[in-house]
Amino acid sequence: MSTHKHHKVRLSVDCTEEERMYIKLLATRSHMTISEYLLSFARREMPQSKCRRSHVPNKETQEALKEFHDEEGEVFDTVSDFWDAMGMSPNAED
Repeated sequence: MSTHKHHKVRLSVDCTEEERMYIKLLATRSHMTISEYLLSFARREMPQSKCRRSHVPNKETQEALKEFHDEEGEVFDTVSDFWDAMGMSPNAED
C-alpha cells in the first residue's frame, strides 16, 4: 500500500446478529476492531507496493550494530557523562 492518505469509504456487510457477534468476538480475540479484522483478510491478497530503497545497513552502521551487540561500545551512567565524553554541551546553540 502506498504511504499517502486515502479517502475512506464505508463498506456494508449483510449478516445475522449471531454472525456479527461471532465476528466481533473473533476480532476482539485478535485485538482488532471488526473493520481491522475483516480488512486483514483482504490485505493479505492485495498487491504490495515494493520499496526500491535498500534496507541493508551501510558498512559504518553494520560495524556500529556489531559493536553494540558485542557490547564493545562505551557505556555512560548519565546523559551528562555522555555529553562530556562527546566534548559537547547539550545546551550549545551552534
